[in-house]
Amino acid sequence: MKNLLPILFLLFSLSVFSQKWQHKSSAFGDIPHSWKTNQQTASLPLDIDNDGVEEIILGGRVAAPALIYLKYDRAIGWREFVIDKEFLTLEAGGAFYDIDNDGDEDVVFGNDSQGNKMWWWENPYPYFNPNVPWKRYEIKNSGGNQHQDQVFGDFKQTGRSQLAFWNQSDKAIYIADIPQDPRSGAWKYEKVCEDLVDQTKSWYPEGCDAADVDGDGYEDLIAGNYWFKYDIENKKFKAIKIGNDGGRIRAAKFKTGKRQQFVISSGDGSGRLMYYETDGNAEITDNWKGKDLIGRELMHGHTLEVADVNNDGNLDIFVAEMVQWSDDKVDNPKAEAFILYGDGMGNFEKMIFQRGFDFHEGRLMDIDGDGDIDVVSKPYTWNAPRIDMWLQNGTGTAYPKINKETEGRIGLELYSLRDYLKIDIPGTLKYVKDLGITEVEVAGFPKEVNSVEIKLALDKAGLQPKSALMGFDDFDTNIEKVISDAKALGVRYVGMAWIPHRQNQFGKRESDRAIEVFNRAGERLAQEGMHLFYHGHGFEFKQMEDGSGTYFDYIVRNTNPVNVSYECDVYWAFHGGQDPTMLLRKYPGRFVALHLKDMAYGQSTGEYSGGTPLTSDVALGTGQIDFTPIMRAAIETGVKYYFIEDENADVKQHLPVTLRYMKGLK
Repeated sequence: MKNLLPILFLLFSLSVFSQKWQHKSSAFGDIPHSWKTNQQTASLPLDIDNDGVEEIILGGRVAAPALIYLKYDRAIGWREFVIDKEFLTLEAGGAFYDIDNDGDEDVVFGNDSQGNKMWWWENPYPYFNPNVPWKRYEIKNSGGNQHQDQVFGDFKQTGRSQLAFWNQSDKAIYIADIPQDPRSGAWKYEKVCEDLVDQTKSWYPEGCDAADVDGDGYEDLIAGNYWFKYDIENKKFKAIKIGNDGGRIRAAKFKTGKRQQFVISSGDGSGRLMYYETDGNAEITDNWKGKDLIGRELMHGHTLEVADVNNDGNLDIFVAEMVQWSDDKVDNPKAEAFILYGDGMGNFEKMIFQRGFDFHEGRLMDIDGDGDIDVVSKPYTWNAPRIDMWLQNGTGTAYPKINKETEGRIGLELYSLRDYLKIDIPGTLKYVKDLGITEVEVAGFPKEVNSVEIKLALDKAGLQPKSALMGFDDFDTNIEKVISDAKALGVRYVGMAWIPHRQNQFGKRESDRAIEVFNRAGERLAQEGMHLFYHGHGFEFKQMEDGSGTYFDYIVRNTNPVNVSYECDVYWAFHGGQDPTMLLRKYPGRFVALHLKDMAYGQSTGEYSGGTPLTSDVALGTGQIDFTPIMRAAIETGVKYYFIEDENADVKQHLPVTLRYMKGLK
């Protein structure tokens, strides 16, 4: 291990510094930017036209138009469009959500210190006309001025997101329910908390995010240097302080487990870039332990973003200073921007990305649609108007659309219909084919039905078995039966979905046994032209006592990649405290298949039981899990098969909803 560590560090360093960035700028004429404003405030990334590629919205303060957006067109390059041609004094921040429930994302921005209004703009998708501005509606026209930062989330557990927003004049954060008719006038809003402590390092309170901080299955509101736990019984928010200083804030899983971690930058002001984590009760402030990630104070660190920049399966941090915030002078000519590359265990490798550039609300996004993370930024006043982009590896081949790449390849884990298979095998298999599904994973048939009979029934129904799940003990002590059954079924990929262990007692002994069985059985199957895979259930994601990662990491590292692969059950990975997207990217090529399965809101995560109520299985797209990044990672890392699994008794009601959702993913 001592000799391995320097090698691993060298490989990590090479991956960090081998990235290539291509700089594009409106200052060079690379990007159209016809604004006349010298104060650029808002920036917001979102997929406006539902084509799977994000655009960047920009807002200004001193000249019309109020809002524009930039879109990359592969045929002609960058194009500029107007959202609102009027003059509005817009503040930084902004948020997006499908406010009118018509299938596209609408946008929200608010007044700066000169006004007390906040608005939403109705996305005209699919009827875009570059000469026709979007319709604007009022959300707020009362109370204090200045609304830097908004966020949508179902913080009150109603089943429909609310809008949370800062009011800097009031030094308070408010929340508004979306009215049944959001176009009808100003929305009702209420203060989230009556006693917010001022953020000592920032000029004013700022920073918003939404995440399930404590793993209870519900989104929490995060703002400044607090997170807010909603008490549904008393209909009140409890404010939990994270650290002394607030500003820009992001919650994410920089290390796996039940709880999120936080990173906080100074925002408008000066302060340290602080990282906070806890292994205890997340509702107790003293349990949050912080560390300084840069080693000095940042001056107006108004850019703070989180993403897997280098596609290694670990989240990274992008933080950057401003050069100028005054109207008449350059305040910080040596401003720096940093990428902090995470290792998945709460440690970071710092790299200076740029010096002497102004980053005001810089963004990490795939703006050119080639599948990797780019950096997009604009200054506030420095050389404004201006926009800069750093394209990772230039602009490569267009990233494939999810629904096109997986067309005809979304299959079904037949265990989902186990209760129906007990009663009527031919009718159940016909039902599957009538849904438009052709590929299946074999499991869930009655024990008295043998593999030859199963294959005959599948052939008659026009279904293609691509893989099968069998018992661990057979792989251990009766591998020839596994081979015989697999040949009868006509499948190459044969897997198991459980490693025997006593409840909540999975550890190194069980992992070592699994490694030995996987390697031995995998080698024997390979001799027959077959391939072994293991389907995890979440208990494998428990952290090892020596701090070297999870038991799943240990198993993957010690199994032969030639003969042993894995099936990522998205639900169980999520239940075990993992981000399935990061897991796929961490082990590219090791996952042969996915189980596509969504989790109901209110089902807790970060647990290692490997079991939840069957009612926690819900139709895809209606639960906690975001499948778009998962599917993109799966396509990019070579996953072969995609099997829907739904163990809920209402599976037949869920499946049509699930299939529609998958067909809509871009």
